[in-house]
Amino acid sequence: MSKYLYIFTLFFVANSYSQSFAPAAGELGSTAIHMDSSIIVNWGAKVQVERGYLDISNPGLGLVDFGDSDFAEGKANGDSFNIVSLGDSGVAIITFQRPIKNGLGFDFAVFENGFADDYIELAFVEVSSDGKHFVRFPSTSEASTSEQIGPYSFSDCRFFNNLAGKYKQEYGTPFDLEELKDSNDIDLMNITHVKLIDVVGTINTELGSFDQFGNVINDLYPTPFSSGGFDLDAVAVINEGVLSYESELSDYYRIYPNPTKNKIHIKSKGKTSISIVNLFGCEISEFSFYDEISYSFDVLPNGIYFVKLKNNNSYKIVKVVVEK
Repeated sequence: MSKYLYIFTLFFVANSYSQSFAPAAGELGSTAIHMDSSIIVNWGAKVQVERGYLDISNPGLGLVDFGDSDFAEGKANGDSFNIVSLGDSGVAIITFQRPIKNGLGFDFAVFENGFADDYIELAFVEVSSDGKHFVRFPSTSEASTSEQIGPYSFSDCRFFNNLAGKYKQEYGTPFDLEELKDSNDIDLMNITHVKLIDVVGTINTELGSFDQFGNVINDLYPTPFSSGGFDLDAVAVINEGVLSYESELSDYYRIYPNPTKNKIHIKSKGKTSISIVNLFGCEISEFSFYDEISYSFDVLPNGIYFVKLKNNNSYKIVKVVVEK
């Protein structure tokens, strides 16, 4: 091969996979957000996980089982152990005390537990205003697919955009709701759910995951360990909205305390119909009262509930957080 052809080949390979996105934490131009950053105003309150496979190409191996979902609730731990692992194609849904809103700059950040800047496990990020209709952030991967990134190999976070997990532990990957402004199925001022879906990193196009342009995403694979796949540490809220009742609830209703340890007090004017519904939409209780009543959550688990109130004058839904 001539010297000029060799130089041209190197130039072509180097520029075929440009590293166009934000660099690692601490580097100039990085968007990484430290877990102690003052811009964080709250954290995910509840995490539900559907575990994925140890190896999606061999379902018989079973599912991952490392960590518990409550490890990913509240503030990020910033270590390798207090997380919940999703496994190949696993899913986590995070809900919040108050909704996330589209404000100035980034609106929330997702924390993973990678031990180094170049040890990267990725997940897609979706958001919803009702827990039913989700919209995915348009992700991009520029990582080469000529060779599989193995389970003990390394990558460069500059290859990836709008994928959770591009930053090491203690640092969150931020997301800006403004990028979803043309979406019809969500209210950007009232994001109540964040969904994370593990990126299956194989370059096998029959099993792998794809970015917004249809490019297969080359990520760590296979990772047939109990802690395989994306490891969720926490989700931080940067721009926080208010519950609908805080800004819209009329003088007809008052509910307190919220969050509560076991009991709420409800005040109303006149006869009011009430129903208590859990996060999955199942009705727990239904009754009517006049003027004032207390309701106990003693026999119910911690979590998020919806109190539906109705009288002749108005109809409201109040989100109540139970933290015993």
